[in-house]
Amino acid sequence: MRKKILFISFSRIKIHLLLSFLLFTAMNSFAQNITVKGQVLDEETKTPIPAVNILIKGTTLRSATNANGIYTLSGINPDAILVFSYIGYIPQEISLRGQTQLNVILKFDNGNLKEVVVTALGIKKEKKAIGYAVQEVKGETLEKVKSPTAIGALAGKVAGLNISNTTDLFQKPAISLRGQTPLIVIDGIPDPTADPYKINADDIESITVLKGTAAGALYGSIGVNGAIMYTTKRGKKGKTSVEINSSTMFQTGYTVVPKVQTQYGGGNNGKYAYVDGSGGGTEGGGWIWGPKLDQKDPGTPSGYYETPQYNSPTDPLTGKLVPLPWISRGKDNIKNFFRTGMLSSNSVTVSTGGENGSFRVSAANIYQKGTMPNTGVNNSSFSVAGNYNLTPKLTMDGRLTYNREFSNNYPSTGYGPTNILYNLLLWIGPDLDIRDLKNYWLKGKEGMQQRNYNLSWYNNPYFITNEQLNGYRKDNSFGNFSLNYQIARDFSAKIRSGFNQYGTDEDSRYPYSYIGYGTLSKGDYTYTKSSHFDITTDLILSYKHKFNDNFNLSVIGGAANSYNNTKGIATTTDGLNIPGFYNLANSTNPLKGSNYLQERQINSLYTMADLEMYRFLYLSFTGRRDQTSTLPVNNSAYFYPSGSISAVLSDALKLPETISFLKVRTSVAKVNSGSITTDPNNFYAQIQTYNIGNKWNGTSSLNWPDSYKMPGLIPNTVLSWESGVALGLFKNRLNVDVTYFQNKEYNNFQLVPISETSGYSSLLQNANVYQRKGWEFMISGTPVKTSSFEWESSFNFSNSHRWLKEATLSQDGYIGNLKAGERADKIFTSLYQTTPDGKIIYDTNGMPLNDPYQRSIGYADANWIYGWQNTFKYKNISLSIAVDGRIGGSIYSTTNYKMWWGGTAPGTVNQYRDDANAGKSTYVGKGVVVTSGKATYDNHGNITSDDRQYAPNTTPVNYIAYNTGTGSSSENNYFYYSGTYLKMREIALTYTLPQKWIKKQKVFQAASVSFIGNNLFILAKIPNVDPDAESDNLQTPSMRSIGFNFNFKF
Repeated sequence: MRKKILFISFSRIKIHLLLSFLLFTAMNSFAQNITVKGQVLDEETKTPIPAVNILIKGTTLRSATNANGIYTLSGINPDAILVFSYIGYIPQEISLRGQTQLNVILKFDNGNLKEVVVTALGIKKEKKAIGYAVQEVKGETLEKVKSPTAIGALAGKVAGLNISNTTDLFQKPAISLRGQTPLIVIDGIPDPTADPYKINADDIESITVLKGTAAGALYGSIGVNGAIMYTTKRGKKGKTSVEINSSTMFQTGYTVVPKVQTQYGGGNNGKYAYVDGSGGGTEGGGWIWGPKLDQKDPGTPSGYYETPQYNSPTDPLTGKLVPLPWISRGKDNIKNFFRTGMLSSNSVTVSTGGENGSFRVSAANIYQKGTMPNTGVNNSSFSVAGNYNLTPKLTMDGRLTYNREFSNNYPSTGYGPTNILYNLLLWIGPDLDIRDLKNYWLKGKEGMQQRNYNLSWYNNPYFITNEQLNGYRKDNSFGNFSLNYQIARDFSAKIRSGFNQYGTDEDSRYPYSYIGYGTLSKGDYTYTKSSHFDITTDLILSYKHKFNDNFNLSVIGGAANSYNNTKGIATTTDGLNIPGFYNLANSTNPLKGSNYLQERQINSLYTMADLEMYRFLYLSFTGRRDQTSTLPVNNSAYFYPSGSISAVLSDALKLPETISFLKVRTSVAKVNSGSITTDPNNFYAQIQTYNIGNKWNGTSSLNWPDSYKMPGLIPNTVLSWESGVALGLFKNRLNVDVTYFQNKEYNNFQLVPISETSGYSSLLQNANVYQRKGWEFMISGTPVKTSSFEWESSFNFSNSHRWLKEATLSQDGYIGNLKAGERADKIFTSLYQTTPDGKIIYDTNGMPLNDPYQRSIGYADANWIYGWQNTFKYKNISLSIAVDGRIGGSIYSTTNYKMWWGGTAPGTVNQYRDDANAGKSTYVGKGVVVTSGKATYDNHGNITSDDRQYAPNTTPVNYIAYNTGTGSSSENNYFYYSGTYLKMREIALTYTLPQKWIKKQKVFQAASVSFIGNNLFILAKIPNVDPDAESDNLQTPSMRSIGFNFNFKF
């Protein structure tokens, strides 16, 4: 008992002592905290600076100066470090050391261009020293609102860069930089395959866009169009951290969906009666020019007009199909067929770093659930990166990534029977509810015969998406390794090697009863296998020396070897013996196949010299010599020079106080394509050799090319020049950058017809001169910045157009329809004849007359492309909004043309159609007929004489016959539409958890949650399709994506 009392007493003593200690510690802590006051001034003007950010280092606690530059901080640890920062000024870190009064002087940062960017070969340079246009996008801007590809997320963010994102699943975005396809580079190593799916956005530190020929000249011929440089993340110095980034987005609604008429069903000339689906009745043609729907008929059991249909039961007494009501069952077929898609992106990263090196490992997965049933894509990657100081002079750096792309089925694209929209949108009328076709096998003939309303021309959409499968598997490993040795203070050497290896397996399955343009399939199976390997190794010697304050020199010299090997094989069956057994051994007839192998090696020497003079003038010269194995021996080596000048005038001249920074730049370069072909992927196109021909009675044949290639052909060459100005105003609160560029493209290729008695039909020659020129504008700044609110904004717009300057082999200055002096993107197409004032000329039968010559209808390229990004920050909340679009240009729409031609377009609903259904011809085309005279033309369709007389067209025609004959093309500008659009590209509303809360939890270092949206809405002039893709050949309906992003750092 005594022991128990002693124990209790002792326990109470311990509790009292502990409480006393804690109270003392807390009181002592409060006693030590101090209040700090002060003022922040400009170094030059000695005036107060309002809204200066003041951060207590190591925390998220912050404050800001008031309008008089004064601040007060309470409850601060006397040993705290304060960080003072403001746009346009050099940040300062100051240790308090018990001070309670602290006045701070901030020094203006001249131009804020001590920013370092990555240039060709992975060489880092100060942005102010660069004499060509360059723009950097930080990786953090790609981390919240996810796109299937990192490059796709750049849409609208870079002046001069046009990203055309397709609405179709697993299709690459089209990339155009100043109108040409740029080189893709990962950590300084060129990636000739340019697969946008292979790199995870969460692994990207930054993307630098090097614009123009001078920017990419150090890469030789492959860099002729500039480069997009991916710089991947490395571990950072400090304790080990774990980061989780997770996004899920749902495609919840349509941005653009085709609108179809719902008043008329399938058939032709107002008639429909199903017999056998194979052409035995009026259902065979598959047109949607049938009878009007929902017409009352008191003489039928249903009270509606009735006719035999594909799902009619058979009368057991007569053996004939029982008529069913002809009503609008499928008003929402598109929406009923498609499903909610999803994009899920998840990544985990572990990184650490110390005095001698760093390490980072990441794993990521992106899953796309397609909007079409039974479609989807998986993309997984694993990456390891690190660097280490082996000795004080020797450092190593490396990265290795494995990526796997996998799909059991992705949808076919393009106009044709495998395209879902072909079967669903164009050739299924509103008389049929698409959901009635879910059971897509004919009862009793499962695996042999599909069930559909039409069995001669079209496929059941559910049959296509569940049985006609396209499989894809790609395993890709790529990486780089480098050693850098500091030979002396100014002299270093680096050896670097980067490789890219992948293998693909693809297969396509065509089931029994698949219909391809009227041909009934007995099943087929196609298997394609390919592999690729490329490796680039560089040896780079660098010399850097500062002679004095007015002269710095940096010189590199290097040698590189690049090897590329691609091979593949494709094999297909000719029918299947056993339905549904997809194996090459199951072929009914001998297999058909082909294979290929391509190799190329480029040996290079290059050099670069950078001079800095008087701390404001920067000169750069580069030269590269490439010797390419696939070029003719006598013309296999070429030299590519470039030069640039950058002058930071604000560092040399006394300018008005409003001008914070002023830089002018110019550059010039000469580079060729490195190939004698218009197809950069066909290494051997210049070789005069046999090609594989058709089989005759089972015997293979070879074809000699019908084009003779002139000896001495050289690759097409680009002489590029550009100039630009960068301006910073109001302490760099407002920044403007303007660039003008101009390229001369010569030694192009042209096929010239020659007498076939020579054994050839044409002669390939170097010919013609083109000019490409354009403007790029960037405006960015911080319009509003207070202690709690900040608005950052960036706007860019640009254009790029190509002209034919000289037709060197033409006596009259024409190449085909194009005349020297005209834009090369001019669109020529077949139109109807018109009068001089533009009226359509009709024949005496009431149909428009075809023009014997192709005519111009517009231009393919946009007048301008633009993008606008805004970020609003209020305390722990931020809102980012990005819009982009294009102005002008023309897009041809297959979707709209086929809808008018087939009868599904809403515009085909009118009285003329009702008249045509009744057998009446009442439609009169607006235009004229020729009553006398004629017109004569020259070889290019220009009218040389015209004495025609006209009268109004008064001949009525059958409206359905008119549309199936013309598609109402002239009434719809021949289905060329304006490419102008504005799109709400993305939005992210982010809440960052307060540091106080995080510290209490002792779990996270940082955490945020975001509401995100992508492709939210669009304003466009083209109907029924999304102009973002810049083309339409039956594209998938465009959908908006909405979801959440979570980011946690431990």
